[in-house]
Formats: sequence, C-alpha cells, structure tokens
Amino acid sequence: MVVPHHVLVELGARWSSALVLAEAEVALHRWSADAEALRPYGWGPARRERFESLVDRLRQRHDAWSGRPAPQRDVMDATRDARRWFDRALSILEAASLEHEDVSEALADIPQPGTGVGTLRESLRVALQRCLACRPRLDSDAADAGFFEQGTAALSALDAVDGPNPRDPSVRAEVLDALDGEVFLTVRGLNRAAWRAFHEASPERAGRYVMQFLVTFGRGAQEPASEPPPSAE
Repeated sequence: MVVPHHVLVELGARWSSALVLAEAEVALHRWSADAEALRPYGWGPARRERFESLVDRLRQRHDAWSGRPAPQRDVMDATRDARRWFDRALSILEAASLEHEDVSEALADIPQPGTGVGTLRESLRVALQRCLACRPRLDSDAADAGFFEQGTAALSALDAVDGPNPRDPSVRAEVLDALDGEVFLTVRGLNRAAWRAFHEASPERAGRYVMQFLVTFGRGAQEPASEPPPSAE
C-alpha cells in the first residue's frame, strides 16, 4: 500500500495482532460471500489474493514471534549510531535553514523517528537524501565527506539488522504493527466499498460491513467505544 511505514506502525500499534487477525478472518468470510457484487467496486479476486497473502504473513510472524527474545547487541549499536547521526543531521540542516528557504523545506520533509528500527531507518534515509540535496548550502566543516560516509554506513547497518526475520523484540513489534496497520486499512477499504455497493438496495447487507474488533477493543481501551457508521468506518 502507498502509505508511509511510520503511519502503518502508528495505526497497527492500536491493537494486538490477535485482534487484527480475527478482524481479517471476518472480512475474508464476508468478502467470499459477496465476491461478485464487490468485483465492480475494485475488490475482485486479485485484491483478495493479495489480502490473503498479507494475512498469512501476519499470522506466520505472530505465531513465530510469540516469545520474548533478548535485544541483540548489533541492533542496539546500529540504533545508537543511527540516532547520533540523525541528531547531527538535524542540527546541520537547522543551522542552514536560517539562511536558505529550500533547506528549511527539506528539514520539514524529514519524519520524526519512532521507537523501532523501521521508522528510524525511514527517517535516516530521508535525512540523508535531504542533506545530499542541500549539500552546497550546508556548513562544509560539519557536513564534510566523513559526515555523509557515516550517514550511509548508519543506514546500511539498519538495513542489515532489520531483515525479514529480525531477532530484536522491538524490531519484531514494529514489523507486526506495520502489518496490523495494513490489514486494518484493507478491511476499512473493503467496508467502505461494500457500504457503497449495498446501502441503497440492501441496507441490512451493507450493515454487516463494520469493524467487529478493531474499533471496540483497541489496545488499552478501558470501555467499549462507539462504532461509527459503515460509511465513515
């Protein structure tokens, strides 16, 4: 999905993967029953197959990572070095932004990193790109060749520790949250399409397409929250 990684993480962090998987199973059941009616609305077999693959990836990782492995030293070192370089990059850009409007705009494009490796990697990658683009306007003593070499090395280190089977629990949690967020957005899109397809001819049928778990039972919720109408959800 064309949604920034950090947005998926923020969405997915609202619920446990177990609830997200339960919501996905309900959505797949409804989708199967109304497949032909939903096809003209962009929710045909190909999209369903992609969603099934997404749900399978989430289920496999959720089942495999149910334990609590200890943080790995390589992850901790890579994260520490990346955050140090990122903080330095922000300071260099902020100093130059006082004189150059385009540097100020570049600085505003950089997302703030979250607690996990994935969001930090995204923030660092954007920061490195913006620093390279603005290099002629940055302080040459601070943004020297070594600065850019360190940034590239920090990004490579994050890429190395945040692979398809990360060992660090914080990295695993972020991967699951991103998958949870993507599943949520897919189910929400399905619900909206079904409401448009059925609300005039069959309001009762349209009314089945609402969240069962991901609205009422968000992480940390103290009491059931009211469910918005299908058209809004």
